[in-house]
Amino acid sequence: MNGAKLIFFGKIIFTVLIVFLVITIIDKNLEINDLKEKEEKVRQQMQSYTLQVEKLNTQLEEEVSEETIKRIAREKLNLRDPGDIIYANEQPG
Repeated sequence: MNGAKLIFFGKIIFTVLIVFLVITIIDKNLEINDLKEKEEKVRQQMQSYTLQVEKLNTQLEEEVSEETIKRIAREKLNLRDPGDIIYANEQPG
């Protein structure tokens, strides 16, 4: 191979390398931007969850009234006060 061909071949390799590096840099910048958007969404979710936790902690610290206890017992545990009349509404299926 003569010197001119070697220089030409070297220039082609150098050009291909530069194009590859530019494409890689652009791809990584796009990936970084995507990750920044995802990070912002996660931060917003975390803020929302933090507010929910604070609200729940505040509710836990509040004194629970007897009426609230009875309501929860009726709704969640199907408990009734003595003397309550329970009606059954069974419809033929």
